[in-house]
Order: sequence, then C-alpha cells, then structure tokens
Amino acid sequence: MPLGTPLRWPNAWKDPSALGLLKGTAIDHLVIEQGAEWDAVRSAADKAGLQTFAADSLPAGVSVIKGEWPGVKMMRGGRGAAMGGPTGVPWVDSNGWNIRLSAIMHPHNAIWVDAAPPADTRLAGGSYLTAIADSSAYGGRWIITLDDALAEGMAAAKPASLATWKTITSAVGFFAAHKAWAEYDTVGVAGVVSDFTGQNEFFGHELLNLLARAGVHYQIWTKDSVANPLRSSVPFESLRAVIYADAEPPTAEVRKQILAFVQRGGLLITVPQWGDAPGTPAKGEPHPRYGIREFGKGRIAMAHEPPGDPYEMANDAAELISHRYDLVRFWNGGATGSYYTEGPEGKIAVAHLLFYSNRGPDAASVRIAGPWRRARACTVDVPSVPGVEVQLQKEALEIHLPRVPQYVALELSGG
Repeated sequence: MPLGTPLRWPNAWKDPSALGLLKGTAIDHLVIEQGAEWDAVRSAADKAGLQTFAADSLPAGVSVIKGEWPGVKMMRGGRGAAMGGPTGVPWVDSNGWNIRLSAIMHPHNAIWVDAAPPADTRLAGGSYLTAIADSSAYGGRWIITLDDALAEGMAAAKPASLATWKTITSAVGFFAAHKAWAEYDTVGVAGVVSDFTGQNEFFGHELLNLLARAGVHYQIWTKDSVANPLRSSVPFESLRAVIYADAEPPTAEVRKQILAFVQRGGLLITVPQWGDAPGTPAKGEPHPRYGIREFGKGRIAMAHEPPGDPYEMANDAAELISHRYDLVRFWNGGATGSYYTEGPEGKIAVAHLLFYSNRGPDAASVRIAGPWRRARACTVDVPSVPGVEVQLQKEALEIHLPRVPQYVALELSGG
C-alpha cells in the first residue's frame, strides 16, 4: 500500500471549489465526513482523481494509530512553561516510536497518524511543519488536520492562512519526493526485543517511547524475528546492546540468539524474568540496580528487581550502554529528536533532525557517528542549506548549522 498523503476535509470547506487548494500538491487521499452535505465535495474529488474515504472506512492496507500532537508538552495553568521530566529536560511528545512499532507489527501497511491540533488554538506554520516531519521522518504520514481558524482563513483567502498552507504543502511535497527514505534501515546502538503485546504491551511501548527521549537510538525486534532470522542476517550484528524486559522468560531460540550476541562482545540488559544468567560476576564498581556478569567477550546486566518504571529502565539503559556511543549528539538545539537511517549497501545515510520548540534553533551543532565524510543539510524548502560547516572526526562528523526551521535532513555520504 503506498503511503499516500491524507487530509481530513475541514468542516469550513463547504464548497467543492476549495479542492483548488489541493491542486499541484502531494495530497491524494481525503477523509470526508459522511452525510449528503458532502456529496458534491466527494463527487468533485473523485473527478479530480483523489481517493475519498469516511473516517470509519479507511482503505485496506492502512494502519491508523492514535497519536499525540508533537512538541514540548506544556504545563496546565503554567503560563506557557514547558513541562520537564525528573532530570529537568523538556518533555517532548513524538509519534516516531509508535510509527516504527506499527511498521514492524504490520509490515505491509502504510502507517497514518491521527493527531488533531490542540483545541481552540491557532497554530503557526512551524507547528504544522513539526507535525508533518514528526510522522514522515519515521516512515509514516500524518492525517493533515487543520485548526478551525486556519481552515476558515483559507476559505476566506486570508494571506496569513495561505502562507501557513504553503508551509504545509511544501512539507508534504518534500517527503513525497523522498519516499525512498522510508525504505532505509534503522541505525541503532541498541535493540529492544519483545512481543509488545498482552502483559508486555504497556511496558514495551513506554520503553520505546522513553528510550527515544533519552537519546538512545534503537532497533525494534519482535521475538519471532529473533527466533527466525533471515538466512542472510545475523541478529543484532551492528548493535552494542540488547534490551529484554518482557514479563516471561525468552524461548530457547531467542535466548540462544541473544547469548550468542553477548559472547561476540555485546551487552544484554535484562530483568529477573530472564532466568539464570551464565558467566561470572564482573569486577569493578557495582550498579545500584543491576548485577553485571561477564560472558564470553560481552556482559549481562540483570536488574535486581522486576522493573516497575520504564522511565528508570530507559535511563539506566542509556547509562549502561554509555553516552560515549551516542549516535547523534546535539548542542544548542533545545528540545530535540532524531532518527538515523542507512541506505542500500550502507553507502549513504540520512539523519532526520527535529527541533520541537516554537521555532528552529539559531545556531545548533550536531555530531553524527559513522564513517561519513560529507554531509548536505536540506529543509523542506531549501535543497541545500548554505552556511553549513562540516568538521571531520574519527568515525564521526560534527556539523554546525546556521539558523534552520524545525526539521532538517542531513544526507550523509563518503563512507
């Protein structure tokens, strides 16, 4: 199923002539409310070659996830203050983890994200850019949903509303033109193994969410994919750590594959439900919540108690793996997120950078680990951002950006 670019038809657009706003854009799917009052819009859309659907009868081959409006979560009644976690870092809502998990669980489906703008709010173009990039960078598509004031302003041809619409259409056009990126492989430092269902659903989902917030780049592995790897692949080959936190012990084949990874030099972070761990106690400073054992060339870190808090486990995992192996590191970026993918045969890569504040940074820097020697920064409306400085490091690039919007793609090459 092609990803497509869906739009929820606004209630303010009663006249089919509003379809002219879509001409020349990448928008090709319309979600229109049922009822006779929309028959003329549906008929005109069909004649224009657009696919129309009701909200309760979306096309086959599409998985719709209920998402969050992406950005820095604000405190209720806090006069615009940003909510922080226990470490004081702004609490960022993102749909990336959910899109990636849905793609793993439903590999033949397009993933659409249903996340409406905050009620009674008029949003600037940058907020819509964030919403589009937060889904599209991870291989999904946001169901474009306009706030009422914007939809009404567009119907009245107000210049400010049309300028915001141009930002939206530029963004969806950019990602439609780069569909190949959705097929790139995820670059990670850790692998999370679970079935992500039943009694493992809440903890597994939150662990993915919170690892991303902690800056840990990871791959998602179902237990079936570990037990039955492709003949041409070795599970976890490029990773430094594997995290297993399910409520039941692994099967014999899953255990075998993970312990083989440890023997080759990897780190297993797990829970008492894993069962007995092989190896010998490691020397050195103990961890307050984990016992460390050496096994082969690698280590096993087993929690002393079954984990009750995925936030604590995500941050412990970042510490156990060590931030020295961070794949993407920001300076002066504010509330940030990133997704790192590698193209065919590992010859090219893309690092998607997201800045979740009200506007992009004035002068952020980012370090990307990998064998790359060249980087080109592009935004949804600038194919090659001028003024980007690239410094070569051993197995990394340090990239200094000028003022940029909320989304930047770094195209990496020369490995």
